[in-house]
Amino acid sequence: MNRRRLLATGARLAAASGVAALAGCTDSAEPSGPMTPPRSPEATASEGERLVVTDFTDVEGDEGDLLVRVTVENRGSEERTGTVIVTVTGTVDGSESEETASEEVTVASGERTDVTIPTSLSFESFSQSGSIRVEIV
Repeated sequence: MNRRRLLATGARLAAASGVAALAGCTDSAEPSGPMTPPRSPEATASEGERLVVTDFTDVEGDEGDLLVRVTVENRGSEERTGTVIVTVTGTVDGSESEETASEEVTVASGERTDVTIPTSLSFESFSQSGSIRVEIV
């Protein structure tokens, strides 16, 4: 009799502690993801021109607008010119807004340069749920 009672009590304890251990995992709390929006996963290169986007970052302009600062490197043996294309998204008045901006850049062989591309999107609307995609053509 004692053996059955011990086994039954042990099974109930195991079940109760399993539920208690998982109680925090099923709680629907606020999102805990990163504060910065996702970035393009890797540097992008243009076909044949050897211009490469090595880095980019979001910056708040003086007027509260979103600026995208892009670093472009020329891995070729001659001076190259390309167009940096930035596509940004953000939430404006409850709906998602997308904008594409571009700027031509010329980089000497073996050098890198920074270019800042302005957008009409506010930095605040971007920082809440926005994303940036950068490419060079």
